[in-house]
Amino acid sequence: MIAFVMLALAAPPPVPADDDAIVVTGERVQGSAIGDAAPVAVLNGDALRSLGATSMKELLDRLKPLGRSAVGGEPVLLLNGRRISGWEDLRSIPPEAIERTEILPESEAGRFGYPPTVRLMNLITKKHFRSLQVQQLPGITTEGGGETNYTEVGSTRIDGPRRASLSASYLRLNPVFQSQRDIVPEPGMIDLGPYRTLIGRTDQVRSEGTLATVLGKVDASANLSMEAQRSTGLNGLPSDGVAYLPGSPLRQRSTGLTLHGGTTVQGNLGRWLWNVTGSYDRVRGTAVAELGVVPDGTAAQRPVARSRTATGTLVGKAVMSGALVQLPAGPAQLTVSADYARSTSSGRLLGSGDPSLDLQRTTGGASVNASVPIASPERGVLAFVGRLSANGMIGVSDVSDYGRLFSSNLGLNWAPLRGLELNGAVNRTQTPPAIALLTAPTITAPNTPFFDFATGTSPLVTTISGGNPALDPERRSVTTLGVALSPIRGKELRLNLDYVDTRIRNQATVLAGTLPAIQAAFPDRFLRDEAGVLTQVDVRLVNLAAERERKVQLSANFFTRLGPAPPPPPAAAPGQQAKDAPPPAPPKPRPTLYMNLTGTLRLADRVTLRPGTAPLDLLGGATLDGTGGRPRWELEGNAGLGIGPVSSGLFARVQGPTRVRGDLAAADLRFSGRTWLVLYSNVDVERIAKAPWAKRMSVQFTVENLLNDRIDVRDRTGAVPNRFQGAFLDPIGRSVRLGVRKLF
Repeated sequence: MIAFVMLALAAPPPVPADDDAIVVTGERVQGSAIGDAAPVAVLNGDALRSLGATSMKELLDRLKPLGRSAVGGEPVLLLNGRRISGWEDLRSIPPEAIERTEILPESEAGRFGYPPTVRLMNLITKKHFRSLQVQQLPGITTEGGGETNYTEVGSTRIDGPRRASLSASYLRLNPVFQSQRDIVPEPGMIDLGPYRTLIGRTDQVRSEGTLATVLGKVDASANLSMEAQRSTGLNGLPSDGVAYLPGSPLRQRSTGLTLHGGTTVQGNLGRWLWNVTGSYDRVRGTAVAELGVVPDGTAAQRPVARSRTATGTLVGKAVMSGALVQLPAGPAQLTVSADYARSTSSGRLLGSGDPSLDLQRTTGGASVNASVPIASPERGVLAFVGRLSANGMIGVSDVSDYGRLFSSNLGLNWAPLRGLELNGAVNRTQTPPAIALLTAPTITAPNTPFFDFATGTSPLVTTISGGNPALDPERRSVTTLGVALSPIRGKELRLNLDYVDTRIRNQATVLAGTLPAIQAAFPDRFLRDEAGVLTQVDVRLVNLAAERERKVQLSANFFTRLGPAPPPPPAAAPGQQAKDAPPPAPPKPRPTLYMNLTGTLRLADRVTLRPGTAPLDLLGGATLDGTGGRPRWELEGNAGLGIGPVSSGLFARVQGPTRVRGDLAAADLRFSGRTWLVLYSNVDVERIAKAPWAKRMSVQFTVENLLNDRIDVRDRTGAVPNRFQGAFLDPIGRSVRLGVRKLF
């Protein structure tokens, strides 16, 4: 397991000043993490405010198109150029406290000690910030059911490197019954709509606190958090194996408790930077589900499945980074890291007589990463080449029950011209499955709608889910080639084009598609009765032999202020000293426009289920999860506009159509594309109502799935298969939230 690291390298050459530029610097911004490679994006306070986010989670969600790596991974978070022990370190910080955000490309991850398949998102806080924030955010769905209510109270104080935050929140999600949606039962089957929930009721309570301070020459932080959750739902009516029985519906309930503690200590040792983090997580969960089989024919005697899981993980990481040697083109940077992790996990299905699973895993690892400059026009070394550097990483982990697992990366970054950068990398990793995936207890859920590609029907089946202790480590090889372009000097316009070739062996996945090839490769996962009707599906994780995906990804980021630039301040009157001149009036705020867009085009995606079997084309008619193949193209982006007190925006996720080919007309399915739009707006009440009660108050309005668009599924005859009715695929539909937030 690759350890984390914090390292701040020398800043790139200053960007010429321009009124529309987000960053105008002559010296390094404090807390910046920008190194040799050009960042994917840099957003200042104006750009961040145009997103209208009212929480850190919401802010990061709206930056996802920029933060997602070329291979699809989520970004790794830094705070003020430093690594943190976890997401909990900054979760409760309000967006108003963030002064600047830098998103760094995958080529920079290695020097921070991360796998070079993720992007880095560095959040820089204001030097001084204080607030007590209160938020109330209710919501409804336009089709009924699924109401939400979110309440949060928090306090934050930032004084340079010292920081303290405390928050508590409550979330309530009301259920959506099948009868509240336009769902037609399969012909000849009873309508279970009033007795089945598409989405259960959920109550969640969360509290967390973080404290960061300076101990001599050492920065230290610690955080604690607790999250408790309870969910309930209905699974239809009980059955005696022949017919459904009247009476109360089958009920299910699950609870979860997550405890987290983390700490970070970091400082300098000469010109070397060191960082140590530690964390402990304890996750406990219980589940109770009434089963649909009634042995004696009475609903009162229905059996109950009870399960309990518990997982504890202790992680420690130590990293040291610095300049190893001074080369003509610049310093060669070295990062050395070591980590240790110990996990225990147990899963029990109570009262079943099945043996419980209790596993323990110990992981020890180390990695070395080096970044070597080769050419530098600024230093007059091979100036005709441009800026050229290479980086490499090698790591090894000793994982109990799996032995030694290796990882490596080799990358090259070349900037032959100003505003143009080329990069390439080859990354190989070996990763064990998460221990919780091995020990999760077996859970049986009756009355689950399921599409059978062998018959073209949608029977109600019993699904079996849970862990698989026989999972093997995943082996992944990723080759990337990229071009980054900043075409206008001093303007915040960046374009990135990446080609990604991914090869995976022993990928762990859920096989919920009943294609003939899948049933032939895993015959024990699908059970049928004497009439050939599908009755049971085992959706526990399995390893796939191999998968290869090739894709091209284009991303663009743009920010500007609209309207003419304010005039320069007037010169001092004759005979008047400049220092004695009256201060100029503050310039009138100008509207801001921010846009980012990421488009993905898949060239190929083929998967081999087991060695020796023919590969399945996920772009040409095959499916693994049974709900459509992989879309050939996808778009995801965000556009925000800030005018005076109003910041509004539109988040969009659009995907192309897919198809699952079948021999039967009723099993040859076409899935439409989907356009998912989220309209959001944030109004600064203080700038409208000049009253004490309006100070630092804002009103938020959000509409998710603005078009109420759902994927439309049709077979070869034009009919909609019962299982693929729109409300099955998206029970929520359009939802609306209106909230009030105030900072004191």
